[in-house]
Amino acid sequence: MTLMLAGVAGAVAVAGAMTLPGTALAGGHKSLRIAVAAEIGGLELRQNVSPLHTYSLVFDSLVRYGENGNLEPALATSWTVSNDGKTISFQLREGVTFSDGTPFDAEAAKWNLERWMGKDDFSWIGVSDAMESIVATGSHSLDINLEREVPVALLELTIVRPVRFLSPKAVDADGNQTAPIGTGPWVITENTNAGTTLVPNASYWGEKPAIEKIELKVVPDELSRSNGLRAGDLDVIGGEWVAALSPRRARALDQAEGTSAATAPGTASMLMTFSPKSEVLGDTAVREAVSLSVDRDAIVQIIYEGYADPTANVFPASIPQGGKQIPITPRNVDAAREKLAAAGWEASGDGWSKDGKTLSIDLMVSDEAIPGSRRLGELVQGQLTETGFDVSISSLDAATLYDRRQSFTYDLTFMGTYGAPYDPHGTIANLLLSNVDSGPDGKIYMHPDLDPIVEAGLAAPAKDRDAGMQAIYDWLSANSAVVPLVAPQRLWAHGVRVGNFSIPSTAYDMPVEGVVINE
Repeated sequence: MTLMLAGVAGAVAVAGAMTLPGTALAGGHKSLRIAVAAEIGGLELRQNVSPLHTYSLVFDSLVRYGENGNLEPALATSWTVSNDGKTISFQLREGVTFSDGTPFDAEAAKWNLERWMGKDDFSWIGVSDAMESIVATGSHSLDINLEREVPVALLELTIVRPVRFLSPKAVDADGNQTAPIGTGPWVITENTNAGTTLVPNASYWGEKPAIEKIELKVVPDELSRSNGLRAGDLDVIGGEWVAALSPRRARALDQAEGTSAATAPGTASMLMTFSPKSEVLGDTAVREAVSLSVDRDAIVQIIYEGYADPTANVFPASIPQGGKQIPITPRNVDAAREKLAAAGWEASGDGWSKDGKTLSIDLMVSDEAIPGSRRLGELVQGQLTETGFDVSISSLDAATLYDRRQSFTYDLTFMGTYGAPYDPHGTIANLLLSNVDSGPDGKIYMHPDLDPIVEAGLAAPAKDRDAGMQAIYDWLSANSAVVPLVAPQRLWAHGVRVGNFSIPSTAYDMPVEGVVINE
């Protein structure tokens, strides 16, 4: 199964304006205008056709992902896990209704969970794949019974899609979602291909928003978003999965009058990864030499304008069970050359050769798929060239890059981890296991010796999970199977109208909680 996470499968066409049931449009001027790179579509919970960033405005989950991975109550006020890990019992929040007036109770929760749990399309979610039964044990209590322990089950219940809760009345006779009706703080009143309008949900169970309206304005071009913020036509831009803001532009906006940049530690890492089918990079010594040739501090300063943290770990420190932090080895060209020589590579002019083959590497990049990867590739190319690597850059459109990722027709490329709340298990299960179809995401690395270690780590019971996961990281490090580069910081920018701005716990959420409008 392919783990569908991070974007829009294609542009979603919404013909005309779609008016949805809910609160009437509030008047007044306290509107927060946020740029989005693409239209949000219908926010279907079981389909990969809408970007993930707007779901949390409309839909709630049982459990919420908090700072540093702390699990917080949402539609569930409390939960307990049986000693064998096979039963999770939830006490549900009382007095909650969907925005169409339908009560949220154990039967509504059970109906929602059974729409995806145990279904083949969602077997990539461990708690779904292991589901045995769901039982409403009271009007507001519910048990999820599993065939086997899933140590990350509660964490999985914080993800965006499909785990959030939909009004049972918002489906057709075939069970297909007809409108995005949830219990969350916001209700959609208008949704077109130009933008989306949301107003507060009058029946929301939590703290009511201080602003009267959110306008999500579709602005695909980053320069246009930046100019719109400077001109006062937009209030907020940025967000990795909303409308990415480049470090260079963030720095300029932070230094400009009337705009400010906001940052938060990243929950995802930028990795340099090796094709498992690359002949030249099948040599561990060559991979070690690549890693020793890279200057992470230069990458932070030149590419990320200081808005990143160098790392030797696959996951940032903010990810629970992301492994012990590995000291960063400084760039050492002499040591890299010694590794190559010890492995039988012979210096030949400015390069290296072995058994009649030159040390040539194809570095695959795509600014369309990973903004800024061309500049990053050129910097890495220069660093590797100093060691004697012959590096060519293939600069591709996104579709071609994804095709080549799947066929492994490259030597080096850049990949990002998924970030909170999907990690570490999401990235590990999807991007390391050879028996999992990761689709266009490709693989960080694959090896028959790695598969059983990954499977054991993911299946380890809670008491053994730290050790099981660490075994994965130790294998990757010992085999130089990946080159972690940096943990990019999360970047947003806002105008002077915006007060009390804060960046949420994950990159898949909109930064609207607690925001006020200054007039």
